[in-house]
Amino acid sequence: MRESMPLTRVITGALLVFAGVLIIPLIALATFNHPSPTDDYCFANTAMQFGFWKAQQMYYDGWTGRFFHNFIVHTSPLVIGWFGGFKLYPVIFLAILLASFYALASQWLYRTFAVGSKVALASGLFVGFMATLANIPEYLYWYTGLASYGLSSALFLLLLATLLAHQRRGFGLQIGYLLIESLLIAAIIGSSEMTMVLMLSVLAMIAFMDLLQRRKVALPTVVLMIVAGLSCYFLMKAPGNAIRLGANPNSSNIPLTLISSLRYMGPYVIQQIVRTPWLPLSLLYVPIAWKLTEPTETGRRSELPSYLRVHPVLGALQGFATVLALISLHFYGVGIAPIPRLINIVNLTFWLSWIYTITLLVWFLHPRLQFDRWQVNFRSLVYVLLVWALASSTVGPVIPVVYGDWLSGRAAQYDREMEQRYAQLAHTDTDISLLKPLSTYPVSLFLEDIQHDPKHLWNRCWADYFHKKAIILTKKSK
Repeated sequence: MRESMPLTRVITGALLVFAGVLIIPLIALATFNHPSPTDDYCFANTAMQFGFWKAQQMYYDGWTGRFFHNFIVHTSPLVIGWFGGFKLYPVIFLAILLASFYALASQWLYRTFAVGSKVALASGLFVGFMATLANIPEYLYWYTGLASYGLSSALFLLLLATLLAHQRRGFGLQIGYLLIESLLIAAIIGSSEMTMVLMLSVLAMIAFMDLLQRRKVALPTVVLMIVAGLSCYFLMKAPGNAIRLGANPNSSNIPLTLISSLRYMGPYVIQQIVRTPWLPLSLLYVPIAWKLTEPTETGRRSELPSYLRVHPVLGALQGFATVLALISLHFYGVGIAPIPRLINIVNLTFWLSWIYTITLLVWFLHPRLQFDRWQVNFRSLVYVLLVWALASSTVGPVIPVVYGDWLSGRAAQYDREMEQRYAQLAHTDTDISLLKPLSTYPVSLFLEDIQHDPKHLWNRCWADYFHKKAIILTKKSK
């Protein structure tokens, strides 16, 4: 399929339009966003009472070693009383995520591809990922969740793009590339244990490819592995980890972890293939993979980048092992299946691995097939795949929810009621405030409310932030 064919523009246009269909309600909902009682106020209180650096040390010693996450959550807009920041940062993050997908697509399609193909790939990745989020607010609107999983996923995409650019320039000791890669690796590992495992898997694959193709590990790979090792050390040695994980009696059960993870993974993979737009999007990607893996002008396949000269079985095994490890983490840590905000990262990993394995399979089959001679009506096939992909996205877990919350007025009603709560707390002099329950809970924005028990942590954090002795949620009238 030639780059100049109108069909390429059809694909690019369709995916761009549908990316816009996704982005518009997400931005609209951001204008109704508010800080969540779940953790947001607690982190802000700690930073305000003890200072920015001391607050991070307290959480590192008393709860979690996620040093980059601790850094981000203590910069919450709540620290400076800027509630409007919660309406702005989802939009900023969406821009970062879009730029990250395009950076990866641009570096992946490194030769003879026009901007249109790069935009199509970036749009397809964005649509496939965002239209199948397991949980919307935990990824995009909840500041604490975004700081741990949303931001790290965007940084991971940027790291992959940087590694690809570095590799094509010889993967030498270029200080600029190594500095950027080191900072991204430290931030990704310091965000969560899940992104730590993901990062280690990528670096292990790079080192293994070095050994397989060059019989030695490149010095830049060694440098990045040292950075990763130090980051893992600071993440795992934190005293707070033992407190957080030690409270769960089902943690560290290896037999339960292995059995539960394998049982979970089978239905998960089937669901991803059957009930998401990724299968038709993958088929649309095959002609791009074919052109990407074509021999160079000299006709020598050995001149392709090293990451494109890997046996597809090895790529599939690496992807399978990584996804299984990510699923296993929550079973190992707390004894139950991964929660939705973790599944968002598992989904991203699964489909990036899937796309990589397809590319390797196309490279492997390239000499054995004559794709250009296939008697296939590509235009009709592309239209079918586009309709399939977009229809699957439309009935997925995201689009009906975000449009429903936006167009029904639920998000606007939630915004009004939250503003009324703030006004009540600001203009009443009593030490104890009684708040009415919200009349609507837009699931695309809302995570959890304060509780009826004034001693609950969420209530205490709210009370501290608004300088009250207690905040009580009244019972709903029947």
